Amino acid sequence: MQLLDHVSGYCRAGTITALMGSSGAGKTTLMDVLAARKSEGVITGEVKLNGQTLPVSFQRTTGYCEQLDVHLPQATVREALEFSALLRQPRSLSEKEKLKYVDTIIDLLELEDIADAIIGEPGAGLGVEQRKRLTIGVELVSRPSLLFLDEPTSGLDGQSSYVIVGFLRKLAAAGQAILCTIHQPSASLFAGFDMLLLLKGGGKTVYFGPTKTLPEYFQRHGVEWPADKNPAEHMIDIVSGDDHTRDWAVEWLNSEERRQMMIDIEQINKSAAASSAHTSDVEDDYEFAATAWTQLRVVTKRANVQIYRNVVYTRNKFILHVATGLISGFSWFQIGNSLQDLQNRMFSVFMFVFIAPGVMVQVSARP
Repeated sequence: MQLLDHVSGYCRAGTITALMGSSGAGKTTLMDVLAARKSEGVITGEVKLNGQTLPVSFQRTTGYCEQLDVHLPQATVREALEFSALLRQPRSLSEKEKLKYVDTIIDLLELEDIADAIIGEPGAGLGVEQRKRLTIGVELVSRPSLLFLDEPTSGLDGQSSYVIVGFLRKLAAAGQAILCTIHQPSASLFAGFDMLLLLKGGGKTVYFGPTKTLPEYFQRHGVEWPADKNPAEHMIDIVSGDDHTRDWAVEWLNSEERRQMMIDIEQINKSAAASSAHTSDVEDDYEFAATAWTQLRVVTKRANVQIYRNVVYTRNKFILHVATGLISGFSWFQIGNSLQDLQNRMFSVFMFVFIAPGVMVQVSARP
């Protein structure tokens, strides 16, 4: 089954590109392919960064915000950002520089008032919009060259969605390249995007270009475009409507906009390749930004802080060890040296050996 069919486009620095389409059009699949997160199936074509093939460091030099906001409940907002910064920023930077950049991101995302707050579980800690901002911040502290977001407004109300898109606009104004999937945004949210890649079922391209020229494109092809209708909803209705006599993917392949897009891609590749032909980055030689020692130190510290703050979990394990020791101690208190006593000693040792691995597995598997 083919999920994507000859999809082309580009994402410039300082712009927000929206990836839209009906359900099952392949939006998330395309984003996973572009982010080098797809390991199944056959992928053909080229994905380039700055006009060159993707380096081994591509995944750690790009940010990917998933739809679900998954964070360590026992950590604070600042600790979550510092953890990402220490492990994902280039190893050429000092630890002081990395932590200083965390303060910059906190100011940018307006998280100062909750910087030292515990994240907590969903519904009992940070709000939905605050968790979404934290998710974006965790990726931004890695200094990504490209930021991917999978439906950043999913589960948010209208006001929170507008705030998130406003943050994305601030990032784009600072020179960040952003690509995100989004599902049926309001007209005001849709106007916040610079470029649009519209897909239909089967992963076929229907339109790629500036969002402001979308109505003009469809009007030139004989489609009415009401001024009072949400453009995001109207274009989905057109593409997935009941009119099966018109294939909008074929219309796109024969359009002047597609020909201009292919010219733009060729020019971008040539100019980017020429500007980076005499430059080299030693950071591209490393798959992981941090050294093995730094990874061990930072992860161990976070695990210890997590166990210390998880009072219920720590208390239960303490009671388990104390209860096991008391039961074993009183069961075979002041036993002698007979064969039966020796068997009792061996059984006591067996109990500790049997319980300890289970406890260690629970500690290591604790999220």
